[in-house]
Amino acid sequence: MSQIHKLTHKIYYVAYIAASIDGRIAKDCHSGTDWTSIEDWNFFQKSLEKIDAVIVGHNTYKLARARLKKRNAIVLTSKVQKPITKDSIIFFNPNKSNLKKFLQARKYKNVAIVGGPKVYNFCLENKMLDKLFVTIEPYVFTVGIPMFSSNKFKKYNFVLESVKKLNKKGTLLLKYKYAN
Repeated sequence: MSQIHKLTHKIYYVAYIAASIDGRIAKDCHSGTDWTSIEDWNFFQKSLEKIDAVIVGHNTYKLARARLKKRNAIVLTSKVQKPITKDSIIFFNPNKSNLKKFLQARKYKNVAIVGGPKVYNFCLENKMLDKLFVTIEPYVFTVGIPMFSSNKFKKYNFVLESVKKLNKKGTLLLKYKYAN
């Protein structure tokens, strides 16, 4: 008797992060990214045209609810036991269901990770970050929400693929590839 193997396709995961020089992505969990440059916003919007779905955390969802309704969005939250769909938004608890299998079943090929730090960290720990686009805006916040959030130290290796200066103020777009 032969076994039948289901063919699975590769999902390409890309994170988009806008940060201050000191690595902060927001003042607090209620503030958005209205401090980022128009050049970063334009790059981000153009990049999303190639994306099948976006993964966000619950706080990011609350801040960008209207814009997320226009695309397939998966909101990672501990507030649901099983996936709940509302229009194009899916509320998903990654502690109760396998997110990779869920995305495979939906036949997504290009998935954007757009925040916040717990989501970035979850995707990093689960090998769901093939590329990182980090826009560094020329600000120092001194306090605020970090890019990644974890209670344990672990080092992940990335390779810098390109650096692009987006404007005269000094906004930089860094492109990294996962190296592990």
